[in-house]
Amino acid sequence: MSFGDTIAAGLSELRSYAEELMRDTIRVERATGTQSMDPDTLEMVDDYELVHEGKGRVQRSGQLSPHESVAGEVEFGVNALMVQLPLSASGIKKGHRVTVTAVGAVSDPDLLGL
Repeated sequence: MSFGDTIAAGLSELRSYAEELMRDTIRVERATGTQSMDPDTLEMVDDYELVHEGKGRVQRSGQLSPHESVAGEVEFGVNALMVQLPLSASGIKKGHRVTVTAVGAVSDPDLLGL
């Protein structure tokens, strides 16, 4: 058995370990290209359709909290988040909207709703 065969044989188990760490619930949506009126604000807003909803893991990338910066006398925050989803989550592309709908007991509660 080659090294590659050994790795391939263990992938299923390794994936299940990775999924055990996914304690948050993530919703991924794509814009439909249409708009409708928000009943509360009476503004036209983009419509979205569900691509995926299920378990995932969200982490702040390289920082414990958002980074605050000042540029040209304007203060802004930089939030770098990394979202990990199971391999079974398909159809997800750059530009889709991601929302954290529930956080696990060991997750950062400030991620809820991001």
